[in-house]
Amino acid sequence: MDYISEITKIVEAGLQQDSIKVYNYGNLLIEKLNSANDVRSARVLQKVVQNNKTFELKAKNIAASKLPVDSESRLSLAEIEKYTDGTVFLSVPENIKRTVDEYIELIDKSEKLMHTHVKVYRALLMYGPPGVGKTQAAKYIASKTNLPLVTVRVDGLISSYLGSTSKNIRKLFDFVSRTPCILFLDEFDSIAKMRDDSNELGELKRVVNTLLQNIDSISNKVPIIAATNHQHLLDSAVWRRFDYRLLIELPNEFQRIELINIFLEGIDVNDKLLNIMASITSCLSGSDIETFCNDIRTNLILEKIEKIDEKSIFDIFILFKNRNLAGDLQNYNNDEENKIVFIKSFRGQNKKLFNYRTLSKMSGISTGKLSKIMLEGDV
Repeated sequence: MDYISEITKIVEAGLQQDSIKVYNYGNLLIEKLNSANDVRSARVLQKVVQNNKTFELKAKNIAASKLPVDSESRLSLAEIEKYTDGTVFLSVPENIKRTVDEYIELIDKSEKLMHTHVKVYRALLMYGPPGVGKTQAAKYIASKTNLPLVTVRVDGLISSYLGSTSKNIRKLFDFVSRTPCILFLDEFDSIAKMRDDSNELGELKRVVNTLLQNIDSISNKVPIIAATNHQHLLDSAVWRRFDYRLLIELPNEFQRIELINIFLEGIDVNDKLLNIMASITSCLSGSDIETFCNDIRTNLILEKIEKIDEKSIFDIFILFKNRNLAGDLQNYNNDEENKIVFIKSFRGQNKKLFNYRTLSKMSGISTGKLSKIMLEGDV
């Protein structure tokens, strides 16, 4: 039977006299009927909703008005966003993409699996360095499933008052259990740390226990996505709650080219320059690559450069590294000695791509001098 998941939840909510849940899942069913071109059924159901005064009042802004808040700070525990299909891109290796697509299919076909009495545990854990696309993947999944993404706000969820964090977790899970959505637990390690950490107090154990109990209570009903940059901090019991686990690492060369093409859409960039940018950004995350490409766009708009060429790429990349990844570069100046540090690094990556002529265009140093420098350094 089609739409068994929504119908089941509407019946459950009716028996529980939970009008908010009835409204939410009724509305989702209307959307699905329209998507399936069953306009007549959608109109009949829409008329029922519109004729109900209670529903009419709740329809004004149900999601925003009912988002739970911390009782002390009054900060919202989550934010809710809707992403439509085709508005979110995802650039990840093919094996990661296959798993993401499999997870999306599991969400889409959960009602069919429920009808055959198959237990569906829809929990996905993504981990890896910052900026590699974990949040983007969550948005992509939400866009493909046509479900709102409820993103936890850690600043609102974690409270300094004893017992309040556990209460907030229960409030949050109660909200998502009544609302068709995907729950996204970003910065997951902040609430799911190992309980045997000697530096933590008993409150942490209570928080993790509450989290585990609530995940168990809804993971077969509500898709749960968690993301962390610090997977080594997670409690061992937390890992067992997630059937899907994805390590997302820094983008490979193919992904970097794809990302640069997306971030510089509408700007004329030939293949050689594209390959140069993909090579010099080899140690950057997708987020850093976006910032670098945004710097290029900014320089073009402000007419600091006339076009993208070898020299402008070199100059903007050094400024980007200096500003965003400072470290040893914070006292960098644009003299020849400092340029050579980058030149040697580029040359070491790909001698064919970074030949002396290309390096000369990038740095303004003659090919003869570059050849001598490289021979001295055996690069």
